[in-house]
Amino acid sequence: MSSIRLTTRMKEEIARNALIKSGVFTELEEVTKLKNQLALDARVIAFGGKKKTEEVDQLSSKLVAISEELEKMGCSFYSYDVRSTSIYLTVSGRRVGWHSYGKDGNGEDILLPTPTKDKCMFDAEHEITKRFDEICALQQKLEAKKKDIESNVWAALNSVTTVKRLIEVWPESKELLPKEADKASTAFPALRVEDLNKMIGLTS
Repeated sequence: MSSIRLTTRMKEEIARNALIKSGVFTELEEVTKLKNQLALDARVIAFGGKKKTEEVDQLSSKLVAISEELEKMGCSFYSYDVRSTSIYLTVSGRRVGWHSYGKDGNGEDILLPTPTKDKCMFDAEHEITKRFDEICALQQKLEAKKKDIESNVWAALNSVTTVKRLIEVWPESKELLPKEADKASTAFPALRVEDLNKMIGLTS
């Protein structure tokens, strides 16, 4: 079984398992959460603070409730929906586009009254701009790490054709094998794959 041929699908699973093992997916998910929180905070600042934002939310809720009541009464009512799932940001003169508020506890997009684009412009020294740049720098670093892991793992995978040979050149890859591959293999002599193991988080 250990001589089973490595298919493209198996290689893709191994590469994905390597990324999962490295923790880079989890780190990127945390970056998404940071961006969501930034969007929520920018919304509050754009509206003029927490108290003002609460007033806006209350008025929006009343508008929705009134619209629903009028529709129940048979009125053809078209309300101006001020809610959105994202906010459009401009930081330090850069239009960086729409940024999501994230998901709620049920996995649904968070829908909130949202300020107009002209209220969401932050200068270079603003807290929002600085946080945005820090988050982007972190995301770029993690994307580079992900790409580096992928290229190194694929280089190892493309250098062999069977599971047996893969384990010979990279013994720790046993932890990354998909279910259909043979995991019960004898210890094989290790080559110089220490850097790759360290990158992913495998124990040599």
